[in-house]
Amino acid sequence: MADEQMPPVDVKATLSEADALTSPVASVINPDDQVPAGQVSGLTDLLKLTNSIYIQDSTYGKQLYFRGMTDQDMRILINGAPIGQMGKYYALAYGWQTIPLENIERIEVIRGAGSVEYGNTLVGTINIITKKGGKDIRSTASVNYGTFNDFKADATNSGTVGKFNWAVGGAYRHRDEYLHNNDIDQYNVSGSVGVDMADAGNLQLTGFASKKDEGFALDDRVNWTVWSDANDLADGSEYHLETNSAIASYTSSWFDATASYTQQKRDDDYRKDSWASGDTYDYTIDYRTPSVSAKLHHTFGKHSLKFGGEYTYGDAKAEWTYYGDPVIEKLHFQQDLAGIYAEDSWQVLEKLNFTLGVRYDYFKNKLTTEGADPNTDTEIDDDSFSPRASLTYDLPSNWQAFAYAGHVFKAPTMGDLYRWYGSYELISFAGRAVLRAYYGIQQPAGAPKSLIPQQYIDSWQSMIGQLKPAKGWDYELGVRRMGKDHAIQVNLFYQDIDDYINVYPVSYPPTYNVDNVKIYGVELTGVYTYNRYLEIEAIYTLMGNKVENDKIIQKIYGKDELFNAPDQVLNLTLRSRPLDDLLIEWQTQFISSRFAGGAPGVPPQVAAANPKYEPMYELDPYWLHNIRASYTVHMGGTDVTFSAAVENIFDEDCYVRLDYPLPGTLVYGGVKFAF
Repeated sequence: MADEQMPPVDVKATLSEADALTSPVASVINPDDQVPAGQVSGLTDLLKLTNSIYIQDSTYGKQLYFRGMTDQDMRILINGAPIGQMGKYYALAYGWQTIPLENIERIEVIRGAGSVEYGNTLVGTINIITKKGGKDIRSTASVNYGTFNDFKADATNSGTVGKFNWAVGGAYRHRDEYLHNNDIDQYNVSGSVGVDMADAGNLQLTGFASKKDEGFALDDRVNWTVWSDANDLADGSEYHLETNSAIASYTSSWFDATASYTQQKRDDDYRKDSWASGDTYDYTIDYRTPSVSAKLHHTFGKHSLKFGGEYTYGDAKAEWTYYGDPVIEKLHFQQDLAGIYAEDSWQVLEKLNFTLGVRYDYFKNKLTTEGADPNTDTEIDDDSFSPRASLTYDLPSNWQAFAYAGHVFKAPTMGDLYRWYGSYELISFAGRAVLRAYYGIQQPAGAPKSLIPQQYIDSWQSMIGQLKPAKGWDYELGVRRMGKDHAIQVNLFYQDIDDYINVYPVSYPPTYNVDNVKIYGVELTGVYTYNRYLEIEAIYTLMGNKVENDKIIQKIYGKDELFNAPDQVLNLTLRSRPLDDLLIEWQTQFISSRFAGGAPGVPPQVAAANPKYEPMYELDPYWLHNIRASYTVHMGGTDVTFSAAVENIFDEDCYVRLDYPLPGTLVYGGVKFAF
């Protein structure tokens, strides 16, 4: 058997032993392990290679799905600092593409609720660890080029002198359009400085900034204002996305603390040769989210204790100018999100660990609008205690069994409250369209609320009800084994969630609680190194879900399942190292069919009146195949790595994008210098 080091299946190599035991279902992604050529240009390109994750792209950005639930249902941290999440607002839930890839050391993915340290999540936590300088001074520079003039360049420098370390980097990407007008320009810069204060701990300051311009594809299929008179926006229509973040982290043998501040600005710039009533033509948002967290941790004999807390404040201001109306609608979103926790990881026996913890969460969301009809001032709040426990037991022959049970709590995002209110009060164009489809009212989809008979409005508001947080239970059971030439993990999961917040798949969609969602399945994860010519890495998820009492979806579609939740997800990599410096990989991903609800977001009764929208209620399954290779030449103190990739080898015509199939087979090449 070969001696090559295998990718880790669990996280004991990167988390503390206590953290690994309290997070029994976890994995780590290292960006530097990936072949640099190809479309690995953002976080989602890495995350889709692991766990039960798949990506749904669209004109408005990428959405990540995890065990059938969206990125709204998970928690995102950077260096352990909680990052505020606006939630799905104007079809984009989180700006994954705004975190510079060249600044990432690793990504820790914890499936399920995990330790009580991780709160405000239903399905998992993603902790993004940024780079800091190593003991040697090192620089890199790389250039990649591919189909559609997809050009990427980046450079980094890092190192340590005495007690101080640093890591800086920058990147640029440009891609021509493969749909009419969907070209991309993006700039990233990042930096980190730190000081090692010996027994007094470590202090690290990290900052990054990203600016992205991407054009709106000009076609009826991706025109999300499908019920208006806006047809075929003009060339140059695009959205601008900017993110600026700063994070301060302090770690020591007994106390950790973080403080972070992130600002995200988005400006949608629609252009049209002539404007008509119904056109939506200006939209901006400025979202700021500071956060703080602190944790005391220490080991006393057989007990590893944690006590901590966190607070995140979200503040967003948005403006709409729409329907040809000179009135500017101003929106102000605010959120307080706080949690405290205590946990004891107890090594009961040499082979048995028992972890018990409890967490308390509180949230308050507030929405204020001006210029709307009517003006709004509404808020919601709630709290919850969440106990969680896990067991791990070391079995013979390097096997380990684990079990987990915990209460979960997920506050509505600020975007949830906005969408709920707009649909409840029937301000939302899409909300009125869905109402008319639901009750079979023969009126234009976006006709004014005043035309809807009052009995239908009363019935609609009674059905949607008031917005509440999701609460429920998460269970995990599994076994895993680590060996010299292999690693394997099998785990069963089951989640029982009350008041799950469902988001109807349209722009500005109806958002409401459904009585209950059950999600269940099995995950198989394995790595096996046969010899240097063949290494197999596979992650397979078989899952299902059941939605109870979603009256809207059950009546309109006759379905009782979540949107975009496939039954099967497979990520498979065949890896070969025929020479010491040559790496060849065959990567494949299978996604089974999934309920799409009439992509790109048209209720069936509305789409029936306009066949050109060709709604897709069920997206077909697909297999994607990519091949990548890299070869490194050592020239004195400089390593030169040549890489190449062919993606979508068999020209699969699949809907990774919600609104358009993939652009065909893509070819890339690149070179990277490290010195």
